Amino acid sequence: MSELFLSIRLMKQKTVLKKKKKSESKTSQKSESKQKLSSKQKVALHAVQKQMQLLKLKQWLVVIGFAFGGAALRGPMQAVPSAEPITFFAILSGWLFGKKKGFVTGAAAGYISNFIMFGGHGPWTIPQMLVWGLAGFLGGFIKNIKPTKNYFVYWLRSIIPVVGIVFVSTLLFDIVMNVSWAFFSPFSIIGLMLSGLPFLLIHLTSNIGFSLLLPFARKVVHEKGKFNEMEICKSIVNKFGGSAKLNWMSKRDR
Repeated sequence: MSELFLSIRLMKQKTVLKKKKKSESKTSQKSESKQKLSSKQKVALHAVQKQMQLLKLKQWLVVIGFAFGGAALRGPMQAVPSAEPITFFAILSGWLFGKKKGFVTGAAAGYISNFIMFGGHGPWTIPQMLVWGLAGFLGGFIKNIKPTKNYFVYWLRSIIPVVGIVFVSTLLFDIVMNVSWAFFSPFSIIGLMLSGLPFLLIHLTSNIGFSLLLPFARKVVHEKGKFNEMEICKSIVNKFGGSAKLNWMSKRDR
């Protein structure tokens, strides 16, 4: 029995040593590849890293533009009950830049827009911010659907998940707002839901109509903003080795 235990221990030690050798060989290969870089390649790699940082900054500038644009358009659109552009901009931001930036766009647009709305700010502001933020967050789930050369194929491939996200986020918005209103009104939740059905239909119809333009808007912003360069920069940095700061930034972009 003792011999059996000894053989098992030896086997375990051998597997541990093999794993250590593999990890050491990988680290040595990475260090060798970094050492082999010439001075010109190092300068080029630094330029690529700077370009990635500029693209990150440009993303945040576009997010700010979406938030203020959605807020500004919501003001004149209040003439049509329940019609609003914030869901469009929130999902577009999430689709382009990921869940976090999508959430920030929707929440910020909802907060800013209430300064110019007829009712202004009130107990409804926080639920509005959360649900519009959720719409942008859901938009981040289709981030991997990217434009192709054939626009019609791209539109067909993306329109079903886009309309699905718009439908779910719009329905959640009306449910959350009706439930929150029940705490401040003498009517029951069911009564508020039934009385709000016509407004829900207007909200769904307008948002689904706007969503048909989302694939086109995503394609235009992605190409005109040159955000397609981000993937090229990431592949170059991963190939030749990047800084820890840049790796941290790439993790935050998910």
